[in-house]
Amino acid sequence: MAAAPRPLGATLSASAYPLAVASAVFIIAVGLPSTDSDTYWQLAMGRWMLDHHAFLRQDIFSSTVAGAHFGVGEWLGQISFAGSFAAAGWAGVAVLRATLLAAAAFFVVRLARRGGTPWWISLPLVVAALLVSKITWTDRPQLFTLALFPALLGLLLSLPTGFSRRLLILPPLFLVWTNLHGGYLLGLAIVAIFAVEAVLTRGRRGVPLALTAIACVAVTFLNPAPLELAGAAREDFLNPPRFLTEFLPPDVVTPAGALFAAFVLLVIGSALLRGGSLLEAMLLAPLLYLAFTAQRQMLFFCFAATAFLGARLSGLVRSPRAFELPVPVRLPVATVLVIAALASALAAPTRPDEHAYPAAALDTLRQDSGILLNEYDWGGYLIFNLPERPVFIDGRYVPYLGGVLADYRALVGLRPGWRDLLDKYKVSELLLRPDRPLAVALREDGWRVRSSDADGRWIVLSRP
Repeated sequence: MAAAPRPLGATLSASAYPLAVASAVFIIAVGLPSTDSDTYWQLAMGRWMLDHHAFLRQDIFSSTVAGAHFGVGEWLGQISFAGSFAAAGWAGVAVLRATLLAAAAFFVVRLARRGGTPWWISLPLVVAALLVSKITWTDRPQLFTLALFPALLGLLLSLPTGFSRRLLILPPLFLVWTNLHGGYLLGLAIVAIFAVEAVLTRGRRGVPLALTAIACVAVTFLNPAPLELAGAAREDFLNPPRFLTEFLPPDVVTPAGALFAAFVLLVIGSALLRGGSLLEAMLLAPLLYLAFTAQRQMLFFCFAATAFLGARLSGLVRSPRAFELPVPVRLPVATVLVIAALASALAAPTRPDEHAYPAAALDTLRQDSGILLNEYDWGGYLIFNLPERPVFIDGRYVPYLGGVLADYRALVGLRPGWRDLLDKYKVSELLLRPDRPLAVALREDGWRVRSSDADGRWIVLSRP
């Protein structure tokens, strides 16, 4: 006998809380201006592909690796951001960012609510997990993984034993995800963990999920460059660029690091008191290891932990009835927040925050055409705003591994052989922070100051 359809009122009531939190996150996120240098080169790549109706497979932005083969695995994510920019400028980018973060918040709330966890327990968990993720709220394709990871986890946790039509969602999901961002590899690992656990605990009834996992792997090879994207992700994992803050191990002194540590302690402490499951151990252990490799991965452990902590903490703490919000309160609150979120999109910032970039140096740089040695963090900004001057290096660090990146660090740090490197690359002009050892040494050598920032943030030098 078929189950009775769920009443519309019950569905709306169940969705009110996640929608309310998602709307609040949208309101916060849509008001933040773009600040990340990598956003600029992501937009430049997406814009080129939209203009030329082709994949950008070779470097066209640098003077050091020009023509080098470049993977296009995240083409759909880059086009999505470039399309948003083409449609509404920087406001369009802000709206896309806020939408993806709101989606992530929606699914994290659903994870925290598993087992009927009351809002006064689940909401602090959700807020803490989202605060950990705040360090990755940059306008890049990684935001798609931020939204899809909790959605995938919620889907897998809701699957019944044996075959379910919901399994049919997974291969199309990965077909899209693999063209959006390299985080699909993490999604595949999560599906594999669930499949192994299902086979171990349920025997033949776990086979449908195992076969679906194989199908998910197969569809990811429809990406234009699946092996290149996997290789880049593997390089991030095995040999992360530690000179970038996001690739440093977690630091418990920072707010995000402290919250991450609190999640770890809560998971361990509550498991000792209430016990845990095989699935929880199989899922959280590798995510914890991943978090220790780079702080930008901490969010995945925290998102997954909310799915188990909510129910366990509910069992440890008695829920006062007075704290429960009745349906007549939940729905109006959610409705007001949804309307406010839609209205807030009209106030999205129309310009990025360029405070950290050498915007005033652009006119000076346009007057020359020689080889420019630029600050690493400013490479993406120059690619987008000064396309006529190829950069020395930028945030796409993968093409620069094994040569240019090491030479750049030797140059700006005045390591042995730095003068030979200046001649090797025929550098005629540089744009660096004035306190860089190279900038100080070249001024002493007679390089001419063409322009500088009154606040001492940047300087343009040229050969005498």
